[in-house]
Order: sequence, then C-alpha cells, then structure tokens
Amino acid sequence: MAWLPGIAGSPTYAQHMANRRIPRSRRAVGAVALLASSVLVAVIGIVVSTVPVLAAATLYAVVTGIVATRLLSNEIAQLRRDWARDRAELADSNRTTAVARSKEHIAFAEQMGQRVSLRDSQIATLRDALVTAEIELAQARERFSAERARRAALEADAASAQSDLDSARADLLQAQDALAASESAELQVRAELLAWEEAATEETRRQHERKLA
Repeated sequence: MAWLPGIAGSPTYAQHMANRRIPRSRRAVGAVALLASSVLVAVIGIVVSTVPVLAAATLYAVVTGIVATRLLSNEIAQLRRDWARDRAELADSNRTTAVARSKEHIAFAEQMGQRVSLRDSQIATLRDALVTAEIELAQARERFSAERARRAALEADAASAQSDLDSARADLLQAQDALAASESAELQVRAELLAWEEAATEETRRQHERKLA
C-alpha cells in the first residue's frame, strides 16, 4: 500500500521489524540448512551408490524437504500475520490520528469562527463610530459655517459702528470747535458790552459834573 513505505522508513518501525525478523530469520536459515544438508546427503548417496545409502538419503531428503517446507510455510504465515497486525495497528493509529486531527480542525474552526465573529463585531462597532464621527463632523462644519457667517456679520456691524463712531467723533469735534468759537465770541461781546457800559457811565458822570459846574 501507499502508506507502507513511509511507515517502514521510520526508525521505530524499522527497529520493530528487525526485532520480528530474528525468529523468522532463524526459521529461514534452518530451512536452508536442512535443504543444503539434504542436497549434501543426496550427493553422498549418489557417490556411494548403495541401496541403503540411497534409501536413507532419499528418506532424509523427503523429511528435510517436508520440515523445510513447514518452516517456510510457518515463516510466510507468521509474516502475513505480522503484516496484517501491522496494517491493523497502523489503521488504528491512523484512525486515532484522524480523530485527533478532526477534533483539532473542529476546535480551530470554532476558534476562527469566534475570531471572525469578534472581528465582524469590531468592524460593526467601528462603522457605527465612523458614522457618528461623520455626523459630528457635519454638525461641526455647520456650526463653523454659522459662526463664520456670524463673525462676518459682526465684523460688518463693527465696521459700520466704527464708521458711525468716527463720524460722531468728527461731529463732536466740530461741535466743540463751534462751542469754543461761540464762547470766544460771547466773551468778546461781553467785553465790548462791559467796555460800552463803562464808557456810558463815564460819559454820564461827566455830563452830570458839567451840569453841576
């Protein structure tokens, strides 16, 4: 099968198989030794060429062949049982590994689902915050535009008031100049009137003195 090379290549599996091959190798070596001895006995029987020796060699060859066949059959059967047990153990191990990986995948999927849900929640929160920020920004822009228009109106009113104040100041200065001129003229008239009254009094006094004289 496709999975056997990968498993057989692992150190644990190789050590395990080496430990199992020890008794099987002994059986195989025994079978080979029996067959070799049967061949040797057959050669000796042929060389001796006597009936008892040939009969004994033949009987020995048959017995050793049966024993070697039995040993090899047991070896093959044991090898098949070991392979079947190895495949069962490997299948069980693969099943256990698959179950563990499946659980890990399920846990990972649940964890990623929670992360995705948390991320979606954070994205929704950020979107709400962005919408709120955009609304507040629009309101701030409206307030800024209103304040700028109000400032422009106040600046226009201030300019008009400054112009009126400058005109009032000019009128006040003119009124002050006119008042000063009026006061100066009044003082001059009073001085002239006083001088005229003094002159009239002096003239009346002189006339009276003339009459008395």
